[in-house]
Parts: sequence; C-alpha cells; structure tokens
Amino acid sequence: MTKILFTFFACTFLVGAVNVSELKKKLEHVDVSSVQSEVGIGVLDLSSGESWFLNGEQRFPMQSVCKVPVAIAILKLVDDGALSLGQSVTINPEQYAPSWSPLRDELKGGSGQFTVRNLLERSVADSDNTAVDVLIELAGGAGKVDAILKAMGIRGVRVDRRERDLQTESQGLEDFRPEQASTEQFDAVLAQVPEEKKRAAVRKFLSDPRDTATPEGMVHLLSQLYQNKLLSPSSTQLLLQIMTDTPYGQYRLKAGLPPKWSLAHKTGTGPDVLGVNTGTNDAGLACAPAGQCFALTVFIAGSKVPLQNREALMRDVAAAVTK
Repeated sequence: MTKILFTFFACTFLVGAVNVSELKKKLEHVDVSSVQSEVGIGVLDLSSGESWFLNGEQRFPMQSVCKVPVAIAILKLVDDGALSLGQSVTINPEQYAPSWSPLRDELKGGSGQFTVRNLLERSVADSDNTAVDVLIELAGGAGKVDAILKAMGIRGVRVDRRERDLQTESQGLEDFRPEQASTEQFDAVLAQVPEEKKRAAVRKFLSDPRDTATPEGMVHLLSQLYQNKLLSPSSTQLLLQIMTDTPYGQYRLKAGLPPKWSLAHKTGTGPDVLGVNTGTNDAGLACAPAGQCFALTVFIAGSKVPLQNREALMRDVAAAVTK
C-alpha cells in the first residue's frame, strides 16, 4: 500500500486545532495507490492555520472545479459595480457548450434570457458548461477572469479557456461547431477522432499548465473565500450557499464527513479518453456543527480505475480529517 507523505506547516495559533500526530497517523493509512495515478491533496484547518499536503505544489487539471474561481471573478465584478446579479443575459445557440449542459438542453436549439445570479447557480451548483462559458464571456474572456483572480492575490490557480475549448482540445477534436454541442452529436463527432489523435491529446492535456490548480492554491483560495477576504460578505454568502446546495458529489468528500457536518464544494469530472480519466476532483469547505472548518481538496489525474475507486479515495481523505 502506498501511504500519503504529507508536508506539514504548523502555525503558532493553535486554538481549536486538531491533534496533529493523530491526524498524520490517519492520513498515512489512506491508500492513494488505489487510484493508480497522480494525486494531489490539500487540507487546511481554518481554526489553527495548520495545513497538510500531498503534491501540494503540483498542478492538476481543475475540470469543473474551475467554476468556483470563475464565480469569484464574476462576483468581484458585481461587488465593484461592473455587473449586477439581476442583470439579464441572452444566450444564443452559437454560445452552446458541449458535454454537460442542462441549460443547453432546455433551450432546445433556441435562445433564452437568464440573470447573472441564475447563471452562477447553474454554473456552480449544476456544473453547467454553457452557463460558465457565458459568464467567462461576460467578464471579458478567460484572460480577463485570470487577471481578476491574480489582482485579488489568488495564486496557484489558472483559468485559461472556456469549457467548449477545454472539452474539445482534451479529446483531440478540432473545428468544433456549436451545432455539435448536444450529447448525441458531440459523441458522434468524438467517435470520428482517430485513436492516436485522442491519445496524443490526452497526454498533452495532462501535462498542460492551463486551467490547472495546485492543492495549495485551491485550499488557500477556499480559505480566503471563507474568511471574506475575496468578496463582500453578501457575495461570499451567496457563493457558499450555492456550493452547499449542489446535489453532486455525494460519494466524494461528502461521503466521508460525520453526520450534521456541512460541505460547500465543487466537483470536477473529466471524460474518460481511451480508458484514461482526465480528472476527478472535489474541493470544498467542510464545517462541523460546533464551528471548526477545513478547506479540503483532492485532485486525481490520469487514472484508469473505475470512478467508484476515485471517489472512495476522496471519501477516505475527508473521513481521516474529520472523524
């Protein structure tokens, strides 16, 4: 069994801290070899400031976890008065994104009106690819989103592409057209991509620094969000509520938490390409009824094992930290 080798960072403010030696012992018994891939883990105790990392400075594809930093950038624009939550946004068929997008399916090839708030809810809680792409466009593009994050002091997190670009490039598909965005049509065009091209695309994607985060960067982003250091209190509360309300990820971090703990989180799941999964992730804030909170992140990249094995690792990490 491969054991987790964590880097420990102790801080002098230890009020409410967990027993470090006991936690280390629990984490050492988490079997990261079960997923047969690159694994990044970040744990930050928000009461004490102590943190634990596996491959903490290594970059991993965020997949849909990216929708949290995008939401932070949008809410920063709201706080600054450049956007408003009630602002109406028109979505046209040429803006449809492939892969997961209930919004696209609802529109049935037509156009629709949505508020910025509704797009945030759909992007983060529903993990809707069309919704996040429209938000990125609304901010001025992925480069603008990334610049906003950097100006806020966020490090170790990159937003470089829309989902429509990320999803197609990672699977070797060129010349994607919005009319190919439906699940059936997207699967059909992907089936025409030669295997060698797909294999090369996956290798490139897994080594690409774009649209990645380090475990250290992600847990510190979550910590800053929780402490109201990034957004206004009302925007922080809105985003954390949306992250709490998501129905997804029931078998990941959430499955390892004790009863009555809350979890504000965002999952990310990339496609399986020729048996290789491009990313399975979960990142969030787990809080006990008494108030102690942890920022938790688990990134898994390039795994060939079933989804249930990957989700079990996330469950085990959360259980080791909180039970």
